[in-house]
Amino acid sequence: MSEGDFGRVAILGVGLMGASFGLAVRSRGLVQEVVGYDLSESMLQCALERGAISEATTDLEKAVSQADLLVFAVPVEIMPSLMESILPFISPSAILTDLGSTKQRIVAEGARLFGARFIGGHPMAGSEESGAKAGRADLFQGAAWILTPSHPESEVARLESLVKALGARPLLLDAQEHDRMVALVSHLPHALSFSFSQTVSELSKPALAESLAGSSYRDMIRVSASSPQLWSGIFLENREALLASVVAYEEALHCLREVLQTGDRVALEALLSQYAKPQ
Repeated sequence: MSEGDFGRVAILGVGLMGASFGLAVRSRGLVQEVVGYDLSESMLQCALERGAISEATTDLEKAVSQADLLVFAVPVEIMPSLMESILPFISPSAILTDLGSTKQRIVAEGARLFGARFIGGHPMAGSEESGAKAGRADLFQGAAWILTPSHPESEVARLESLVKALGARPLLLDAQEHDRMVALVSHLPHALSFSFSQTVSELSKPALAESLAGSSYRDMIRVSASSPQLWSGIFLENREALLASVVAYEEALHCLREVLQTGDRVALEALLSQYAKPQ
């Protein structure tokens, strides 16, 4: 195997992200074995049938004890406790990473438990769909993949090689900067989509509004079909950074409302010019 390849990979959680990771590494021949761990036997069966994993188990020790690379793909709020649970079973040479969309608490726990062997990760890719059935081998193609090493001596080069082999773009950030930036570019848009969906649903004729809508509406509302359970956990894990982004957005929206109330077109065009993306 070349640098960045791993013999046996354990994926802990075989939902959308875990199944996509398995499909991606297996379709490219980057690993010899992929064992999937999940508490849901039906999810494991789906991942197995789709070829995302080569072996399925609900036994945590069996899943991780011989793995060269362990990938946490469970909801972010339960990841720290799962890290604690695997500690007695893992190989002393195993590298560990995750696919979670918040980093500070996860990286801190990873560093405490595993030292330099833990390298936080977050592929900037996903879908409003969920479960192993929604996994895609090309999900990470062209996406930024943020890596947040927990220690200067982390074997980050091996993960960077793997990320590149999956067609993604590795980007190194510290955990705090990651959470601040992702709150703005990912978590806030999801929050706005949920809020916009609620606003539309409260109209007197929501079905008529939807029938009239074009692509901008569909783009705005699409991610509101995402799992509320998943995203409530993400929002709370990154609460401070998300609140700061919400406040900044509210201030910008307040400025727009004030100008609209005046009816001043010159002032409105000037304001929109500040916001408009250059062509």
